Amino acid sequence: MIKVENLDFKIENKEILKNIKIYIEKKKVIGIIGENGCGKSTLLKNIYRNYIPKKNSIFLDGIELNDYSVKDLSKKLSVLSQNQKITFDFSVKEIVEMGKYNRSSFFWDKNSFQNDIDNALEQVGILHLKESSFLTLSGGEMQRVLIARAIAQESEVLLLDEPTNHLDVRYQYQIMDLVKKLNKTVIAVIHDINIASRYCDYIFAMKDGEIKYEGTPENIITSEKIGHIFEISVEIIKHPKNQKPIVIFL
Repeated sequence: MIKVENLDFKIENKEILKNIKIYIEKKKVIGIIGENGCGKSTLLKNIYRNYIPKKNSIFLDGIELNDYSVKDLSKKLSVLSQNQKITFDFSVKEIVEMGKYNRSSFFWDKNSFQNDIDNALEQVGILHLKESSFLTLSGGEMQRVLIARAIAQESEVLLLDEPTNHLDVRYQYQIMDLVKKLNKTVIAVIHDINIASRYCDYIFAMKDGEIKYEGTPENIITSEKIGHIFEISVEIIKHPKNQKPIVIFL
């Protein structure tokens, strides 16, 4: 579904990404891990065209990314970026409605439109907050609203840049449980390795702007590979219930 071929990217002559090659299948949850500054968010920004590389390197359903119009690309990709600052006092309903505008037309049906908004809010468990002010919500509730907006957008791919950042542990797992159930292609930059292990089908591990390792959590989350990526001694054990690898920092 998404193919990145030989992607290089510089910012002010500083090389950020080097010869990135990845292939992402449909309806998989993909994690990108690595130290701060290794290029994770820059890679994601290239995939959703916030940054544009000098050469054609990214293909979505076989079509080069730059060949999509803004509206058509928004039907394919929805984004939950790391720092979405909403300062105006919108209601929850209004925030989610923003995700529908790429689907609107002159002949749009108002009842169908509102049903889609309600369904998106119901999926994330906050329909009861529909008329609430977005700015009065907790961090976890805000993330749910933004995911509901992405659901309302009806895109095939959801791109998440550290979706659990700054959230309490309870909300971190609630958000990832929700994302896992969406049945979409998900590409997420994830700070917490144990969350990546639990929820991802496949992981790309980055260091110094390069993909150093890729594979299933069981293949990537080893003491040798995690120690190399993060330059720290770790021990790996198995979760007693799901048998996923867990990192213990020594």
